[in-house]
Amino acid sequence: MRRYIPSSTALTCFETAARHLSFTRAAQELHLTQSAVSRQVGKLEQFLGRELFIRLNKRLMLTQAGITYYKDVVALLDQMENTSLRLVQREDEKTTLTLSVLPTLASYWLMPHLAAFQRAHPQYHLTLLALDEIDAIDPERVDVIVHYGGDHWPRAQSHHLFHEQVIAVCAPDKVAEPDTDCLRYLPLLHLSTRSSAWPDWLEKRGIERTELTGPTFEHFHMLLEAAKHGMGAAIVPTVLVEQALHEGSLIAPFGDALDTQHEYLLSYPADKADQEPVVAFRDWILEAVRLL
Repeated sequence: MRRYIPSSTALTCFETAARHLSFTRAAQELHLTQSAVSRQVGKLEQFLGRELFIRLNKRLMLTQAGITYYKDVVALLDQMENTSLRLVQREDEKTTLTLSVLPTLASYWLMPHLAAFQRAHPQYHLTLLALDEIDAIDPERVDVIVHYGGDHWPRAQSHHLFHEQVIAVCAPDKVAEPDTDCLRYLPLLHLSTRSSAWPDWLEKRGIERTELTGPTFEHFHMLLEAAKHGMGAAIVPTVLVEQALHEGSLIAPFGDALDTQHEYLLSYPADKADQEPVVAFRDWILEAVRLL
C-alpha cells in the first residue's frame, strides 16, 4: 500500500522556510535556489490541499494550518535524524571503544599498559573517561568500566582483575633507618574516603599511636604527590605505587603490603558482551593481569 507521505525534500524546505520565514534564507541554508525552495513548498501545499504560508511583499507568514503542521514536522524530522544517528553509532560500535576508569588507576596502572593494547588492535578508536561514580555512568555511552569494590555495575557482566593490597610509603628523606618505629612520629596523610586506613594498618602492625591527625586528600593522586613531596607517610594500594617505588621517588620502609577485602573489577553491559572491541579489550586485560 502506498503511504500518504510527501517527499522529504519538500518537508525539509518547508521546515527551513518556516523557521526563517523566508524562502531566500532557507535557500541559503539548504544550498538551493530560492525558486527551488518555493517550488518544493508549493508542491507540498498542493499535496496537502492547504496553504501553509501567507505570501506578503518580501516576507512570509505561516497560516494557522502552517503553524500546526510546522510543529509536527519538526518533531518528525528530529525523530528521523536521531534514529539515523543511532544507527550510525551502532555501526561505529565495531571500531570504537569507550572506557571509564578510576582516574588514579588509569594514570598509574592502566596507562603504562594501554599502549600495548593499542599496538595489538590499531583498528579500534579508544576514548577514556574518568570514573567518579559507578551509578552515574551511562551504559549507552560507555562500553567498559574498570572499577573498585564489590558492587557491580547494574545489568553488567563483571570479571575479577586482582585483589587489593595496601602499603605504607613516604619520601626517601623522611626516614633515617627503614623500620616501623618511624611511624610513631611521622606525619600521617589520609584519604577522605578511607578514614580507617591508618588505624587498621597500625593495629595489624602492632604499633601504638594515639595521634592520627594529619592532612586529608580527596583523591589518591593528591595523596601520592603529597607523600612524594615529603608531607608525611601514606597508605596506598600497591598497584598505584609500583612505578614510584621502582624509581625511588617513594619508599616502603614500614613492612610488606597487607591484603584488604576489596578487589578491582572489569565490567560491561550484558548487551555489549559480544561486541568485538569489548571482547578484545576484556581478553587483553585479563591476560595482562595474569602475566603481571
